[in-house]
Amino acid sequence: MVNRIKLTLAGSIVAAVLLSGCGGYDHENENVVGSNLIITQETFKPEVNVTRAQIQAVLDQQAQATGTPAQTALLGIKSYKIEYKTHDEEGSEIVASGLITIPAISAEFMQGYKAKTGRDFSLSIVSDQHGTIFENSEAPSVEAETTHMPNSLATAFSAVAGFMTVQPDYIGFGESNDTYHPYIIEKPSASTTVDMIKAAIAFADRTGLPINGQIFLSGYSEGGYVTMAAAKAIQNSEPDLHVMAVAPMAGPYNVEKMAMGALNAPMMAFPPFLADVVYSYSRTYSDVKIEEIVNAPYATMLKTLFDGKHSGEQIFMALPNVYTVGQEPEKLFDPQFIGDFLTDEQNTLRKHFRENSVIDWKPEMPMRLYGCTNDLVVPFDLAKLAYASFTERGSQTVTLEPIDTVEGNASNPLQVHRNCAPVAYSRVIPWFDAVRQGKTEGEAQ
Repeated sequence: MVNRIKLTLAGSIVAAVLLSGCGGYDHENENVVGSNLIITQETFKPEVNVTRAQIQAVLDQQAQATGTPAQTALLGIKSYKIEYKTHDEEGSEIVASGLITIPAISAEFMQGYKAKTGRDFSLSIVSDQHGTIFENSEAPSVEAETTHMPNSLATAFSAVAGFMTVQPDYIGFGESNDTYHPYIIEKPSASTTVDMIKAAIAFADRTGLPINGQIFLSGYSEGGYVTMAAAKAIQNSEPDLHVMAVAPMAGPYNVEKMAMGALNAPMMAFPPFLADVVYSYSRTYSDVKIEEIVNAPYATMLKTLFDGKHSGEQIFMALPNVYTVGQEPEKLFDPQFIGDFLTDEQNTLRKHFRENSVIDWKPEMPMRLYGCTNDLVVPFDLAKLAYASFTERGSQTVTLEPIDTVEGNASNPLQVHRNCAPVAYSRVIPWFDAVRQGKTEGEAQ
């Protein structure tokens, strides 16, 4: 579950379609301005400022290298790092950070839009939650500060499709990298996203950005889980945030079933994933003892490995893997723990996994669950379980979107998982655009 995805979107996205307008929307101009944005001298200084021509050149190069149709950059983009207040699992206040990317809207574009549609242009917000990262340098705002280069997904959403893109770093990265990352834990996953959206609305209000009240949620891998947690929190507790559509992709929504499948498999697909989950739960819950779950010497190594300074590859090689001692679950986890976890529903860690599974609600907003059917890192069966849980509760707004066309090395599950991401996003962005325009379900295919 890693975030380093080279974004080569399959097929055409949106571009000029944006000029067809946003369609009817009951909450136009309704924006609840958050009070949690932290304003500093750097807040309104862009970390990234690239022109439409610069983005188009990169898209053209990418198309030539991959043999795919070139995407069209509609606008340039600017990206800003923001800091905001959120809360951890215990409710303690945390200063978090994230990246906001906006289309560089020119007067000429605004005039052309109004001439074509008869209405003023306005921005819809996409909150896109990133997949698993291990190094702090991979966090969206940190990467922007370091490279001053556009984020690939923000480019797709903002420069090509014309959305305002919001990307939280998550607790444990960016401004909060002095604490651990609460990996695959519901409350902080939801709060860091919801509070980022509120802070982004405050940023838009302070800078005069014409946002329109429409909010979309997307995320891949860990981001799929975080997106689901945020959608649940917004529906249950944030009636003034108007979510138009939600696209969780390849997420471990049922944490209990994910862990049972991983521990019962002959080989771990990617050991750092489950190791990070167990480590974060041991840091969050006092009754989860890492030394009773993880074999020596690995139990004492995890705090160092997950310190935000080690890459996924370094962590992989430090843990049991196919190149050293083997990749069977019992090489990393205590066999007695594995047996108890698989047979006892009251196993302490299993109970916490069940508590943090984000499928115990009835979605009322449009939601599409995307995933690749040959993904072994986050199996598509987890999306099926989520869908079944939602429909059993009476939800009629959720659909399953299996992806069967992704190629990958069967002996390298991580490659398949990575390759699924750009295909999934290439379906999500046109769907968001259609919903933004007010098209019906049949028109939004």
